[in-house]
Amino acid sequence: MLRLKNTLALLSLFLFAPLLKAGDGVTHLRVEGPLDVGTLALLERACDEAERDGHSALILDLDTPGGEIELMWQLSRRLDRASEDGLLTAAWVHDRATSAGSLMALSCERVYMSPTSTIGSAAPVTPGPGGIAAVPEEGGVREKVTSLLRSQFRAVAERHGRPPALAEAMVDESMEVREVRQNGVLRVIDGKEWGDLRMSGESPELVRTLVREGELLNATGTEAVSLGLADGEAASLEEVLERIGQKGSVIASVERSASEDTLAWLTMMSPILLLAGIWLGYSELKQPGFGVPGIGAVICFTVMLTGHWFVGLADIPHIVLVAVGLILLATELFILPGTLWLGFLGGVCVVIGLVAAQVGPGFTFSDPLARNMALDAGLRFMVTATVALFGTLALSRFLPNTPILRHAVQAPTFAGTGLGEAFPESDHLVKVGDRGRAQTDLRPVGKVSLDGSGDREFEARSAGVALDRGAEIVVVEVAAGRIVVEQRESEGEKA
Repeated sequence: MLRLKNTLALLSLFLFAPLLKAGDGVTHLRVEGPLDVGTLALLERACDEAERDGHSALILDLDTPGGEIELMWQLSRRLDRASEDGLLTAAWVHDRATSAGSLMALSCERVYMSPTSTIGSAAPVTPGPGGIAAVPEEGGVREKVTSLLRSQFRAVAERHGRPPALAEAMVDESMEVREVRQNGVLRVIDGKEWGDLRMSGESPELVRTLVREGELLNATGTEAVSLGLADGEAASLEEVLERIGQKGSVIASVERSASEDTLAWLTMMSPILLLAGIWLGYSELKQPGFGVPGIGAVICFTVMLTGHWFVGLADIPHIVLVAVGLILLATELFILPGTLWLGFLGGVCVVIGLVAAQVGPGFTFSDPLARNMALDAGLRFMVTATVALFGTLALSRFLPNTPILRHAVQAPTFAGTGLGEAFPESDHLVKVGDRGRAQTDLRPVGKVSLDGSGDREFEARSAGVALDRGAEIVVVEVAAGRIVVEQRESEGEKA
């Protein structure tokens, strides 16, 4: 009987141990050094693994000087989504969490500080020839960026029950923060609120000045706890586990791998991929059929979206929007040429999808920082598209004249006034009413031959539906650099 009981106990342990491990498990993520897109990919993987393994908490082990503002917002939003999905997020500031790293810490539900750690100093800076420098004040740029950051820090602090004035004081050195006693209750207020209270006739008791004007808040571990920015001190990871009620839990550490570095590199190359994709796509429009430029454009957009997908920026709606846009453009070009509205709608879908994939999920117009990021992404896209367009025109003009690449770009086959176009190296004059035959499919652009021009071929565009190779055509329009044709009615059809 004893042996049977032991056997049943071992069998129960074997069957239910995975469930116990999943429920009590904790995912540990070490974030070290400057924040980059690889950090976002790493956080995305850690959250996915925690959800897959059924872990109840995610601990961020922070030692970072910060990173870019847009990346800071994306990391904060990813932590918010993890909390909304039921995962307890806790930051353990092991060494330092400054600049963007401080918002990453404040975005967690719990914050614990090592006794020797620091948090704060999140004023916006910009790289320059002499190193890191303050954002210039010309044109109100510094005030705009500072205002955006203040609103973001305030919102995150309010969401997690931390003093918003202290969070703002990490960003803006003009902030002055006081601790006052009003009606027997201790409050933390900024200088503006202090002035408003005194102007209204109330006389709050000043307990102490927490942050003086002209100083950025950079708190030590002990100070952060006393100010209410952190929930407590913890000298080790085991202490953090104990404070969040996970003592003895199984710890699954997630470390940065080569895949995160590759994704960071791919995301960094996004402007080049976007430029190449637009250039190749425009080149495809200038050629008959679907060839190498079109395939190259699809590859560029696919690689760019794939990189953004794995780091958590591109979401399913973004990819679907780009795919729908490409389908509409293909329909306009190859199935219903001349429709126009299909091509326009497809182009709008592609642009919106690509821009949205730069900002990431969680975008809302109510967030001023998110609106600013979307505007910047849209401007970058327009600049990239303009550069690609002018680059294509320049290549079309100069490459045909180079000895090596003269066959890589199709040169104009005629030029003139629009009343009739003289074909180079011949006396043939292309004019409205000329007849001929399609030498390639016109979908909508292709090659045609005209009666009386010998073996010469002309690039032409179909005026309406696509034309098949061998179709009899007639010229209906001749303008500078362009022949427009339509299918010629047969003698039987005329009768």
